[in-house]
Amino acid sequence: MKKYIFIVCALLMAPLANAASDFKEGVEYKVVQEVASNEPVVAEFFSYVCPHCDSFEPLMAKLEERIPDMQLKKIPVAFLGGDMGPVLQRAHGAATLLKAEDKITPVLFDAMLRAKKKPNNIADIKTLFLANDITEKKFDSVINSFVLNGMIGQYDKATQRFDIRSTPTVIVKDKYELDMSEIGSEERFYQVVEYLLTKD
Repeated sequence: MKKYIFIVCALLMAPLANAASDFKEGVEYKVVQEVASNEPVVAEFFSYVCPHCDSFEPLMAKLEERIPDMQLKKIPVAFLGGDMGPVLQRAHGAATLLKAEDKITPVLFDAMLRAKKKPNNIADIKTLFLANDITEKKFDSVINSFVLNGMIGQYDKATQRFDIRSTPTVIVKDKYELDMSEIGSEERFYQVVEYLLTKD
């Protein structure tokens, strides 16, 4: 009887034990840098004009809940959205500095993807911020600040460093880029990220 219980337990544990070994370089992920970060960092490159990025938001939120020690970096790219690409980068950075990212992110996605009249310039973006409890004084204090300009430089540097050409793109530990088309399911996405966070 004890032997039978042991076999059943082993079979139940097998899928969990083999899950990590099922993930292969060149399939679920590829190596984009030789050296991995020592920090549990996950970077998501995105754009507010990207419908898939909008749909991806709940997954990233759940990932943060699932891995509390993970450091999530959301990096807006400038190459999508035409003239609004750099403006939306600046808007994201401003929201981050004002600690209003959770509030402003869905507003920007709605404005760029679903609104009949989309924002066309920084003045339109300012109107959205003011309509969502950000004072004009606070907005003006950060939107052209030295700190924000530095953040935008870092966004562009990271986009170039990892040769980002589409969104959403997820990079784990500055080394591994996920191939979402091969991962196949939400649960598997979480498992791949958890696996890669343990790799050097």
